[in-house]
Amino acid sequence: MRTIVSAFSLLALAAWAGVNLTAQAAPTPKDPPKPQTETSAEFIKKMLDAKTSLEFNGVNLPTVLAQLSDSHKINFVLDEAYIRQFMGIEPNEMNVNVKVKDVKLRNGLRTLLNQHNLTFAIVGESVLVTTEEQAVYKQLKQRISVDYDNVPLNKALKEMAQQYAVNIVIDPRTQKTKAAESPVSLSVDDVPFEAAVRLMCEMGGLKPARMGNVIFVTTEDRADKLKDSDSLVPNPNPTIPGMIPGGPGGVVPGLGGLGGAGGVVPLPGPGALPMVPAPGAAPAVEDKTAPKDVPAKG
Repeated sequence: MRTIVSAFSLLALAAWAGVNLTAQAAPTPKDPPKPQTETSAEFIKKMLDAKTSLEFNGVNLPTVLAQLSDSHKINFVLDEAYIRQFMGIEPNEMNVNVKVKDVKLRNGLRTLLNQHNLTFAIVGESVLVTTEEQAVYKQLKQRISVDYDNVPLNKALKEMAQQYAVNIVIDPRTQKTKAAESPVSLSVDDVPFEAAVRLMCEMGGLKPARMGNVIFVTTEDRADKLKDSDSLVPNPNPTIPGMIPGGPGGVVPGLGGLGGAGGVVPLPGPGALPMVPAPGAAPAVEDKTAPKDVPAKG
């Protein structure tokens, strides 16, 4: 009997010990990895790279963009007011003819927009369809929030470029001075994209210059030689010197100047406003003190 009891006791003790040993050996559950959130710009870039086929024959541009928004789950926004004022064209009269098959959406979109000298840019949660200069202006003036703490400048700029679909290139020659790896700390809310870039470049001892739709980060001397204009952002309303924007299709004389280099100077189109004196300009007054022409005596 004692042998049987002892055997049961040993089995019970072993079972108890086994359970406890198993419990102690079990790995501690870890927190699941946090999913990486995808920004709106990153999602749109992915959708623009998807293959598609487009066929439109004489369909106006607003209708085309509305159909593309529905079929590709992207919010296309046509800059209608700007097109009316600075191109002198009614958007509903901008017909599109295109037939492409198995191409990236971005390439098909460029094909149909090139028919009207337009382009597109990712701005916020939408794809803005407008002119080249206006697209760059809107991208660089979009409001963003930044929070970096001792992050290398090149890494911070790369993240911003990816998150907001803005082209930023760091001059490889700056790597020799390690300026591109300078740690930067910046925490700001609701500021223009270009302001955040300027601040971070200033902290790293570099300077941004705009070249078309690309921000090139380099030394201050080189940036001054390469930049398109005195401002990092282009003038979205380039005008003829001495002219100010008028109504649809034209410009009227006034104050203002030529836009940044690389811009297109709009000329009066159909329906342009008549040339009128600039606001505040004094009318021409006849100089009564000037000598009159006197016929010569024969």
